Amino acid sequence: MILPSPSDSSPRSGIPVDFDLKTFPSDQNNGEGENKMSPISPARYRSPRRPAGPVTYLFTPLPSNSMLLAPSDVTDRPQRPYIVSVNLNCFTPTSYITQIKKTAWDGDHVGDFELSSVNVRNSGTVCLRGNEYLISDVLSSQFNVFRTTWEWKIKNGTDKPILLFWDDYAGGGVLTCYSSHDKNPDSLLARFTPRTSLRKYGQPHDPPKLMVSPEGHDFFDDILMSALIIERIRTTPSSS
Repeated sequence: MILPSPSDSSPRSGIPVDFDLKTFPSDQNNGEGENKMSPISPARYRSPRRPAGPVTYLFTPLPSNSMLLAPSDVTDRPQRPYIVSVNLNCFTPTSYITQIKKTAWDGDHVGDFELSSVNVRNSGTVCLRGNEYLISDVLSSQFNVFRTTWEWKIKNGTDKPILLFWDDYAGGGVLTCYSSHDKNPDSLLARFTPRTSLRKYGQPHDPPKLMVSPEGHDFFDDILMSALIIERIRTTPSSS
């Protein structure tokens, strides 16, 4: 895998450079107009409605071991951005914690996961919706020569868990997410495409992308969390 490139202020890069992490539309009317901007994340987070069509999000590198996930098209800006940051576990310096927040640096906490940089195959932990699990309890995989599949199964506060089915059959490092085992086009929820080409002077950069279908937005937090964990496991060299 080629790591995300440093952020580029050039419009040709395709990266949403006009996002201001300090100001996002508030979900609450504070009496000063419908379009008043709040300097901090809203007190409560209201999930956006399903978009009319698929939305492509770009991963843009930010300072301090973090990145912004935001829509590439200005018409999709009602879909809230996410901040993904990575920090060292001070008690275990060989282990890293990835944290996801909505809207801004101090926005609502989506969840986090921790994996070792020494042997990522050893199960780490994931916390989502306030509940922590062993990754091995919520993510299982099957490997073969031509295809690797992953199943994400996690509680959602109801009797019916959230089920996501990922595979890399498309090749080129692309991960595709479905809502059912049969993986037909009708069950497509999302597609993660890593950056695979080297940067070249004067040419647009190709940042990692996450395409999410309208139905996939119902499971956005799970899609993002599971994609980050799978990509971390796939791209970390084995210690053996």
